[in-house]
Amino acid sequence: MFLTFILLKLILSTDAFYYDPQLYVPKYRDYLEAQGNLTADLFKNYEKDVSPVYAWFDTSKPLGYDPDAPQRYNYTLFLYNLKLIQVNEPEEQVSVVLELMEYWYDPRLSWNASDYKNVTAIFTRQEKIWSPTLTPFGVNEIIDFRDQDFRLVCIDNLGMIYDYLSVRVSANCRMDVTKFPFDSQTCQIRFSLPIFSYLEVKIYTELYEGINNYSMFEVMGNSEWELINLTNRVDFLTYNDRFDVELAVYEIKIARNPLYYFYMIVFPSFVINSVSIVGVFIKGADKMSRLNVGLTNIMTMTFILGVMSDKIPRTGNVPLLGIYIIVNLLIMLVAIIIVTIITEIRKCVTPKLRKNTSSFNLKLEIFIGSPLEYTCAVILELATISNFFMMIGFWIDNS
Repeated sequence: MFLTFILLKLILSTDAFYYDPQLYVPKYRDYLEAQGNLTADLFKNYEKDVSPVYAWFDTSKPLGYDPDAPQRYNYTLFLYNLKLIQVNEPEEQVSVVLELMEYWYDPRLSWNASDYKNVTAIFTRQEKIWSPTLTPFGVNEIIDFRDQDFRLVCIDNLGMIYDYLSVRVSANCRMDVTKFPFDSQTCQIRFSLPIFSYLEVKIYTELYEGINNYSMFEVMGNSEWELINLTNRVDFLTYNDRFDVELAVYEIKIARNPLYYFYMIVFPSFVINSVSIVGVFIKGADKMSRLNVGLTNIMTMTFILGVMSDKIPRTGNVPLLGIYIIVNLLIMLVAIIIVTIITEIRKCVTPKLRKNTSSFNLKLEIFIGSPLEYTCAVILELATISNFFMMIGFWIDNS
């Protein structure tokens, strides 16, 4: 008796759900029925292993020679968002996350909406339909964040199919570090449809207007690199055979934020060099103490060069920051040479000048003392300051 009461209660609650307008709308049932009928009819004779790409033509003849043939199969790649993740300068690679929409046309999946209660779009598993294989071109690595078993596509009544992709791409990017750390790089992320030639498939690229502005560029970069331009185009790649293809290209231009390198390398190098010059020419210090200061400075500059070399590719171009450090190193080397020469000159010349106590010899003896050292110190300090302000000038020009 109790079990019968429970079953009756469940049946009544089900009926209540079926007719309660707050939980179930009758029009929803009509939609589900129309969609079910549409899906059954649409996929009744559909072969997902058969491509809708038209390939019934002579590849030796020029494009468009047959006026009765359909136009090239259209495939569109639409970029919604881009996020710069990492720039690996030594390996010349850039990693980005792309949010993409791809859409293509399959005439077998079109219908008359009025025959199915004006249903104009349905959603289904991607595995049920034929899909083109989008492949990155010239890319070191690609990671697809979508679940392989739960990929959905949208199909509209015109036969257009829409698919969403979220991928991380590590693309090879040739880098010019001549102006490092005030450099900018231009990198390309390229995609293709392998096997299909340009005679069979025409590729289009599009950009979402909402991301193509400077306010969004600030968000799309990272702490070290700023995105300053984003463009799209289609390139043509020829092998002089049947498999000449079109490439969907998204090109980004990024500029480095030099502040980190300025306060970690440029400014400390300037301070070290300035103080070391004072230490080398300080009055009253013996020769070995002065040489120790200079040699310590040279070792420091050499260490900074080693640190910098780990951040840039090993090319034939010397970066601007490397030139700055080398100039500082040469200034200190000149300072050590001057101190050594002045010390030796004093040992050789001073006794001879004191033998002939003329006014000229007296002035010359005084000059080769502290005045000569101070003059050399001022000249070398001015050279160090000029080198430092040269870097500031490049920073201002780059801003």
